Amino acid sequence: MTAHHTDRACCCNVVTAAGLITSLQMVVLVIAMASTGLVLDRYRLWETYELHSSITTPDPTTNGTVKTLPNIWAKAFVELGMAWYIAFGSFWLFSLFIMCFSFKYYRPVFVLPNFIALIVGIFMNAFGFAVILGRILYVSKPYRTIYYEDAMLVYVMAYLLFVFIINFVFLFFVSKYHKYLGHRYGSQIPKFIQPRPRTHRSVYPDEY
Repeated sequence: MTAHHTDRACCCNVVTAAGLITSLQMVVLVIAMASTGLVLDRYRLWETYELHSSITTPDPTTNGTVKTLPNIWAKAFVELGMAWYIAFGSFWLFSLFIMCFSFKYYRPVFVLPNFIALIVGIFMNAFGFAVILGRILYVSKPYRTIYYEDAMLVYVMAYLLFVFIINFVFLFFVSKYHKYLGHRYGSQIPKFIQPRPRTHRSVYPDEY
């Protein structure tokens, strides 16, 4: 009865669900890295363009509101935050490659890196969302989304929030898969990394 329960995850076989979740993680991660990579690559250019095209006189449609540009700390934190996210995304991607071995050797040890990556990913996506949100809120309200780069940052921020939420779903299924492998196959070391058994036989014949 217990074994039957551990074989299912939301009316689906645990292994099938794990394969589907691994594929979805790959898709979500690639889009996230492409989005943050785009921001990291063009952020300096966007800031230079915004500085040159900044409005020096109050716009009559904004009731005389003066534009407030983000300071160097807010700018640097966005660029640094995106670089950290790319570095984390590389680890997340590598953990998915390691997890693929679990579908061949059925050992829970191959699932642990991805489990850790998902836990760290919850904080990293929240961090990326907060960094971009702080950058947007630093600008005066009427000028927050009048430029192309500001609209792009809003889209990236929304996607990071989506990844933050869906990471909890990924974590649930990966945890189920890890428990299933531990219950079904134990924590044995795969054969291809097990050390060869030592023999006490001598290479040389005994001399008397």
